[in-house]
Amino acid sequence: MVAAGSAGSLQVVEWGRDRPLDVAEPCTQPDLRPQTEPPDQDRRRAVFLHTGWRSGGTWLWSRCREQPDVLALYEPLHDQLGRLTLSEIRRLRPGSWASNHSETPPYFQEYGPLLLPGKRGVPGYHQRFAYERFFLDAGDEDPELEAYLHGLLDAARPGQVSVLKFCRSLGRTAWLQRRFPDALHVVIMREPVAQWMSARTLLTAQRNRFFVVAPLLVLARNAEHPVVRAAAGMLDVRLPQLHSPDMAYGIEACWRHLRRASAQDGYRSFLAFWALCGLYALRSDAQLVDPQRTATDAGHRDAAERALSVPLGRQIDLRSRPSAGPDRPPWVDAVHRAAAEFLTSQAGLLRPDRLDLLLGYLPAGRCTARPTRAAAAPNLAAASRTRRQRAVTSAAVLIARALQPIRRLNGRLPGRTVR
Repeated sequence: MVAAGSAGSLQVVEWGRDRPLDVAEPCTQPDLRPQTEPPDQDRRRAVFLHTGWRSGGTWLWSRCREQPDVLALYEPLHDQLGRLTLSEIRRLRPGSWASNHSETPPYFQEYGPLLLPGKRGVPGYHQRFAYERFFLDAGDEDPELEAYLHGLLDAARPGQVSVLKFCRSLGRTAWLQRRFPDALHVVIMREPVAQWMSARTLLTAQRNRFFVVAPLLVLARNAEHPVVRAAAGMLDVRLPQLHSPDMAYGIEACWRHLRRASAQDGYRSFLAFWALCGLYALRSDAQLVDPQRTATDAGHRDAAERALSVPLGRQIDLRSRPSAGPDRPPWVDAVHRAAAEFLTSQAGLLRPDRLDLLLGYLPAGRCTARPTRAAAAPNLAAASRTRRQRAVTSAAVLIARALQPIRRLNGRLPGRTVR
């Protein structure tokens, strides 16, 4: 959480750290799963909502939460869960910050029964879940994360449907779908300019920088991932180097980086994050829901309502009021073209219809050429060569600048050379 400091400055206030905690020590219990796992269809009645920040996911989750016999778990990978307490649960609600969310019970209310006496944090949660290993292939292994989520599903009473709303799972959607195949997986997508402008509005109007910083923090924490490197190269994104795993340090470092960047460069880093999330999320067979389209497209809304009605056991109403589209900065089309080139370089990872869906959000950048999986490797190599060429050019410029005083001195001392 971000709050205003003195003299108009900004400071990071971590949830749970701005007041004394009312419990003794962190919870280190590693797993909530039972020792035996008998088949249990009630436990498998689950909905996983895979959303991004400021994408409309909380709206959809709230609609599900209103239904009877639903265990609605908010952001199971949120870093706050590692230090959650009952007092923090009561405090963290839509009215406690400028969320633009409808007033509902506290976000984390359903986690209350999971907290252990004298402990803080949800059992089985690890801080690394929030930002590390953000992009997983379906065949990767993460037994701690899998066990933790099984424990959350096991918390549902017989007959309850678990609805888990994530903001940190888009890069792990196919991985989660393979491990929880009986759940309904829903990907919430929003037009990237509107999503970015929503984050910028909170920054300028409420001085809340988290939603601008968080996408860059994800990229920086996963900078060694090969596809992240490819996206950063093709969209010309420079990532800050993070030297500590501490979240507050990471947010501050990314904020300093963004403050020195132009608005266009800030959007480039967000769009790289958006494209990577879309690439990994749509490698799954998840149902797609666009909150803006549910307001304007009856067919899209009906398909989403039918899909959700199966696990919920009743019809859900997703009618909403359409929001006005944001003004598009003049440089957006050029950035979108770079994102489209990156996505088409990864075309072998997606079904053609899924690639077309993503490119549909980037109309000015839509590419007619669609490389195959075999053609993707040369494109990545070209991006790597471009990055090396930029580095060499930058180094040459720095060397030339460093030599200028020596050259000027040589010009003033005929017959002598300074080395």
